[in-house]
Amino acid sequence: MGVYSPEDYIICIAILLFVLWFLLRYIFSRIELDRDFIRAISPYILIGVFIRLLVDVGFFDANRLWNVTPGVYVLTIMLSLISVALGMYVSHYFRIPYWYISLGIGILILLPITHELLSHLVHLERVLYPLTLASVILFLVYLLSRYFKVKIFQRRDNLIIIFSHLLDGCATFIAYNYYGFYEEHLLPIFLISLTGSNAIIMVPVKLVLILLVIYLIERWYLEEKKKDELLYRAIKFTIFILGMGPGLRDMLLPSLV
Repeated sequence: MGVYSPEDYIICIAILLFVLWFLLRYIFSRIELDRDFIRAISPYILIGVFIRLLVDVGFFDANRLWNVTPGVYVLTIMLSLISVALGMYVSHYFRIPYWYISLGIGILILLPITHELLSHLVHLERVLYPLTLASVILFLVYLLSRYFKVKIFQRRDNLIIIFSHLLDGCATFIAYNYYGFYEEHLLPIFLISLTGSNAIIMVPVKLVLILLVIYLIERWYLEEKKKDELLYRAIKFTIFILGMGPGLRDMLLPSLV
């Protein structure tokens, strides 16, 4: 994969908006966006990340239709929705929680993909560096939010979102600076060039941006008097995925050959 073009971003944003509209219009009118739903689709997040990593190590040839952006997102969304629908169908007749079925199907799909990926895993210790750095920064954010009594940054859901984007920023910094990886996105390329090819700038940039985004979302939610709970949850879940997906990939990539 080379550097993403402006056209790539337009296509990705269009697909993202369509998927979000489709979920709000047709899926979440029938099923709650709650912890059970997150459990149901959690394996599919890893499926998407691991498929993308298998492209990186050369197991798959890059194909925008299914294994790199935007196709890999479309594939994993389709797989997750089909499994959720199947889980709902089984649940209707056998009174088994639907997320059991979806989770089980996801794990079955994930197992062979994980097995293949593990065969490329060589430098496991490299996973720990961005994970540790992101965790330390998150802990500092939590301590500062408690000291200054900023409650929105003490909430568990927001801390998880912050961590996902910190992981992305920290993994990018370490992979770029220490393992010779390159950046694919236009804005990070520009920012890194401003610091003399030092990707450490991605850590504070990602942190400031995600804190600002969370603040704006929480402020909007309060101003709307908590009327649109579904949209609020959907936006936050989408932001989490947009951080955790790239974050996991960037964290794992330097450990693979």
